[in-house]
Amino acid sequence: MEKEIWMNVSGTEKRIAIKEKDKVVEFFIDRPTLKKTEGNIYIGRVIKVLPGMQAAFVDIGGKDPGFLYRDHIASYQVSPLKRSEKEKTSISKWIHEGEAVVVQVVKEGEGTKGPKLTGLIEFPGEYIVYQPFGRFKSVSKKMNKDEREKWRLLANSWCTKEEGIIIRTSSEGKQVNVVEQELQQLQQEYIEIQKKADYPSKVPQLLKEDQNIVKKVIRDVQKEEISRIVVDDSDTFQWLKKHEYNVQFYSGKENIFSKHGIEEELNKALKRIVWLPSGGYIIIEHTEAMTVIDVNSGKYTGKTERGATFLKVNEEAAREIAKQLRLRNIGGIIIIDFIEMKHDSEREKVLAAFKEEIRADRATVIPVGFTQLDLLQVTRKKIREPLTQLLMDKCNCCNGAGMVNSVETVVYKLEREIAEQKGKDIEAFVIEASPDVIKMLPKQVLPYQIYFHPVEKNPFYNIRFVGSEEEAKNRIQSLKHID
Repeated sequence: MEKEIWMNVSGTEKRIAIKEKDKVVEFFIDRPTLKKTEGNIYIGRVIKVLPGMQAAFVDIGGKDPGFLYRDHIASYQVSPLKRSEKEKTSISKWIHEGEAVVVQVVKEGEGTKGPKLTGLIEFPGEYIVYQPFGRFKSVSKKMNKDEREKWRLLANSWCTKEEGIIIRTSSEGKQVNVVEQELQQLQQEYIEIQKKADYPSKVPQLLKEDQNIVKKVIRDVQKEEISRIVVDDSDTFQWLKKHEYNVQFYSGKENIFSKHGIEEELNKALKRIVWLPSGGYIIIEHTEAMTVIDVNSGKYTGKTERGATFLKVNEEAAREIAKQLRLRNIGGIIIIDFIEMKHDSEREKVLAAFKEEIRADRATVIPVGFTQLDLLQVTRKKIREPLTQLLMDKCNCCNGAGMVNSVETVVYKLEREIAEQKGKDIEAFVIEASPDVIKMLPKQVLPYQIYFHPVEKNPFYNIRFVGSEEEAKNRIQSLKHID
């Protein structure tokens, strides 16, 4: 399916939206405070080996140690022992306490859990994914049979028995030397990392940081699927142009997301209630253990008998829930409470509607099935932090019963609003804001004189005046006088 990519990356907070059929289907957000580790490669120190769990804890320099399973240790994978023999061995044969190991983060830590690690590191490129210890050579199933066979033969000729390679769909139709050159570059990257690991200046240590958000998104979306990219940052525009993408530069004063309705879509993705075309609605509730979604008929009464009415709402809800899981990046265990269905045929129709929609999701989504209580169980692989968790915090005023925009969300919104005034005849701002917002606002990006008036509220701001510095001074004095 053709995709449009909209990039709001000119400010401190980087935001990217992917559209399909003119609808936003995915959001990507990056902030300096996030400190993402997924994809990073480290040399870490084994601090504990647990034979009973066939796993080890590895210190990679973060708050919590990472978790490494025996089957993900490189020496285990490349061992000449038969698989049946290896499976009988203890992890202690392959790794020991105090050892320095090269690992890659495959999943961010969450709560008190540290990150999930693997010793089977990989290097993703535009055309291939190179795995120094992967052993398998595979080709995208989206290619035609002859093309797949050609690349399979080439992959086997390029790599040793221990090496692995995945030929991506984007390789189809490309010159062989272009793809081979990328492989050689990735192999060289691994050699450089291995040199650092052989003589580390310290352990733990970061050996390679994964790419920035722009390169990650571009890397993970097939080039031939991208119809156009619109970006508001000149350096990013030039980089994309150099790599032969169909890219347009947005130079408007208004923020690119606000101008093209994407901001509104982002705000909707944070709401608990999602309305359906029929007038029914779904309620999305997050808990620590799982996400619970309730389906309601709402204002829809239908023109037919009750069962047909409920089935229509349930089918609509199934499609919309699949979209919302992707849009909001909801992962883990999901429980869906549909409106009562009395027949298996109805459940099958609802499940078919859900399965059809999840085919567009790049994350692995597994509908486990209906329980005896008629709840649909679903799991979705966690690939990024959920939007609500990233952009919102619990409300202090109601003891955490509600949610409000987080301090960072409010700060970056204010930064964008100030940036929209660029080029106008403005000297100063008078802004009411909560102390946490005032403290966090990046001062280096503000080309104006800012006069703040602190207000004790949840994360908040209100621009009271924009104009000359002399008038701004008078306004701020008036506000202080009122206090």
